Amino acid sequence: MKMEKHMEIILREMCARVGANYNNIDFLGRSWFMLYEWTKTQENDFTKWVGNYLYNNKEARAGLLSHPTKNKTRCKRAASEFVWNHGWKISQP
Repeated sequence: MKMEKHMEIILREMCARVGANYNNIDFLGRSWFMLYEWTKTQENDFTKWVGNYLYNNKEARAGLLSHPTKNKTRCKRAASEFVWNHGWKISQP
């Protein structure tokens, strides 16, 4: 599957945080994000990472955001929306 370069970078980072092999996941499948779990702390750290990645990378913003201006609030919101829609499920204590 050919994926936008920066989306691939984000998904690879997301996989790395839970020990998942990026190459073994079918990201076109309906519930791929249910395959792994992470803690709320891991999710929060990843959300911050994505927000900073978007804020500091003009090319990533242009490729992934509908309004790619360098705005910290907008990048944080986009990161939160991504994790809400595509993040791993939260592990139960």
